Amino acid sequence: MERTENRGLGILTTRLGRRFVLMFLGCAFVPLVMFAWLSLSHVSAELERLDERMLHDGAKTAGMGIAAKLSQLGGDVELLREIARRFESAGALGSPGALQDPLRRRYKAAWILNESGGRAMWGGEPIGKTVLTAKDLLHLESGKALVRSLDRPDRLAAFAAMQPEAPAASMLVAELNPRWLWDPEDLRSQGADVAIFDGDRHALFHTFPSLPDSALLFAAVQKQPASGAVEWVAGGIPHVARYWRAFLLPQYGLDVLVVQSRPRAETLAAVNGFSRWFLLVAVSALLFVLVTSLVQIRRTLGPIVALGAATQRVALGDFSAQVSIRSRDEFGDLGRAWNHMIHQLAENVRRRELTERELVDSRDAALAAVVAKAEFVTNVSHEFRTPMAEILGATEILLSLDDTDPAARMEFASIAHAGAERLSRLVDDVLELGAGANWDLQPTDVVATIQDAISDLAKATAQRVSLHTDGDAPRVLAVAHRLTDTWLRLLDNAAKFSDPTASIDVRAEVRGDAVVVEVEDHGAGISRLDLERIFEPFHQSGRDQLIDKASGTGLGLSIVRNTVQRLGGRVEVDSELGNGATFRVILPIAKIANEEARVPQLQPAAIN
Repeated sequence: MERTENRGLGILTTRLGRRFVLMFLGCAFVPLVMFAWLSLSHVSAELERLDERMLHDGAKTAGMGIAAKLSQLGGDVELLREIARRFESAGALGSPGALQDPLRRRYKAAWILNESGGRAMWGGEPIGKTVLTAKDLLHLESGKALVRSLDRPDRLAAFAAMQPEAPAASMLVAELNPRWLWDPEDLRSQGADVAIFDGDRHALFHTFPSLPDSALLFAAVQKQPASGAVEWVAGGIPHVARYWRAFLLPQYGLDVLVVQSRPRAETLAAVNGFSRWFLLVAVSALLFVLVTSLVQIRRTLGPIVALGAATQRVALGDFSAQVSIRSRDEFGDLGRAWNHMIHQLAENVRRRELTERELVDSRDAALAAVVAKAEFVTNVSHEFRTPMAEILGATEILLSLDDTDPAARMEFASIAHAGAERLSRLVDDVLELGAGANWDLQPTDVVATIQDAISDLAKATAQRVSLHTDGDAPRVLAVAHRLTDTWLRLLDNAAKFSDPTASIDVRAEVRGDAVVVEVEDHGAGISRLDLERIFEPFHQSGRDQLIDKASGTGLGLSIVRNTVQRLGGRVEVDSELGNGATFRVILPIAKIANEEARVPQLQPAAIN
């Protein structure tokens, strides 16, 4: 029997010991270091991008809020003209009346300018000399309100012609109330400062203690006019900023650049905190793994060296060689346990890799969910803001009108009612998109639901629809009224994005073990770049979402896909720009044992 003496760390200097150390460094220590570094880099970059996205969303929301407030100028101009006519006829404004009260909350002062000079209707310091260009006068001739600075950039005023055909003869000037227009609570993102610039690079409003040098900002704007990022210095502190341009030139002749800025130290606070803790935990874990591994390697190599020496003796023919290993391990079972050990090792590696992939996937899914939630909240807020602004604006004007003008009351009541209906549709669609209750699925006649949907269309739209079937149609497991709603949404979408005289073809047929329904229009079609996004909530392809949004909530196709997927089917779309679009719904045939699984339908025909 051979006794193995304790050689300490000297065992690690043997050839086998060096191999173990190199294997540990190459297979465990270095990969763990690389994995830790890549994870830290990726998560830090994602946190920085998320923070920049939040600043961008804040700038965009603030810009849309400014646009929503300025949208009241159209109604205000008409009220100002009425007040100006009374002022000119009476020679004085008199006590504030019902028409003046809402305007005085939004405007600090109002004047009438004409060739003989200017007269103040109420309040405000003198306006000074304001020169309007020929382009400005042309804008006023269109009947729209013009927003321009007075003697200072921060004094904004709305200009409107008393008579659009002769704007220079007599003009209304109303100075906007900055407390109403520039509400910091509405404009600022959490922990950020905001600055508003006009098209001439003048600061209209800001919340900085001292306005930063805007040279870097406008250098970035020249490269990316619509939106972008910039790093600048505010009060000696480095800031990270995102800007977004609210394009208001067509409506008000004003170009507004909204900037959301946050100190770089605050922006990186979460990243730095995560990095410190991650590095602390990673270094501690790596040191523990290193020390523990070296100790275990030394303890393991002792028996292996002893077994190596015994093996050499056996190779020399000494079959009586025995070793005494002073260890708790049972190397006597090494030969019999080897295959099992290899299997367990491979299984452990596989499980570790699977766990790592699951952790990475969970992390990516969590980050994607945060971004999707932020985008969804921003979109919902924007969609709710527009009808709410219509309702609030119309009701404010209704409250200010008396009973002597029933036509005006009816007009603004209609505006409020239309806004309320739009808001109601939006709420219904959002609730429908988020509904998760189980449905009671019943065998349903697909063709009958299509015919119900066609009958629910407006007469002019229904006359454009042609329905084609191929005889007997098997039933599918569905909820009849939800399937009808699906066809109605697809037909409404086809009608909305095609010429009012163009036909809409609907085909229902059996392909294999599924019922396929196609809705084809002959409209403008969908860009290939938009095909993957048309089912996203609030997305409308081929349109500027701010100034050229189609009617509807933008949730119809999302609800269609959600409904079809819950019924076990799928939705496909084929389209090219200029060649119309074909939406294809594929539903599995219901497996019904009785003979009523197939219901005779109309012979192949077109229903117009």
